[in-house]
Amino acid sequence: MTSPIPGLLVLLVTLAGCGGGAEPVPPRTGTDPILVIRRYPGLAPAASRYALPAFTLLAGGTAVLAAADQGIVVTGDRRTLTADEVTRLYDQAAGADLFASHRYGDDVPDASVLVVRIMSATARYETSVIAPSISDGGDRGRVVDFAAAATRAGTAAGTYLPERVAVVIVADGDGASDVRPWPLTTPATGMPGYPSRPCLITGAGEVRAAVRTATTGTRWTTDDGHQVALRVRPLLAYERSCADLEV
Repeated sequence: MTSPIPGLLVLLVTLAGCGGGAEPVPPRTGTDPILVIRRYPGLAPAASRYALPAFTLLAGGTAVLAAADQGIVVTGDRRTLTADEVTRLYDQAAGADLFASHRYGDDVPDASVLVVRIMSATARYETSVIAPSISDGGDRGRVVDFAAAATRAGTAAGTYLPERVAVVIVADGDGASDVRPWPLTTPATGMPGYPSRPCLITGAGEVRAAVRTATTGTRWTTDDGHQVALRVRPLLAYERSCADLEV
């Protein structure tokens, strides 16, 4: 039996490398996030629904990580990943079997949940781990380990300071010791969704200055006489409205 001619041999090797085992390639363009990691704590206050994801990666290699709140202002840190670092992160995701959707664990009331959403060139996948733990092994453990590794990828690039934020009313109550005048030019009753789910998209600079010394115990007097708590949430690059914050 004669051996394949060199050109045919190269073709056969190339085709073999393009089989079903090929790893998904990370998208390199677009404005949607290609990887989002969220941690939903159990028994969390309502305000936690407006937290930043633990990790958000855009196609261009910019990542935003959740950081410690500054009073009532949600904050984030930026990291930058090279194209090779994004590729390595996707290889790790493939090793954790994240290019298929899974749900590990049964629903448990008030349990914490780790959610990883990742996008290939053709599809989106979501994996959830109920009550994740650093001691998890097997399939669960690989997802937990990947989520921890993702937050260390790339290079620190400073505080995340977008030009626009969402201001949300998260509580209503009287009797606070720190009560202040309403901090926005738009009155509370003019906020979209008021009074059930008030949320306003506005410029960041003026708001940050107005709430700089506020704490979670601060209450603000609305134009219809209520005392309410606020939360200021920076918008991620792909977020345009308050409806995007809880995706």
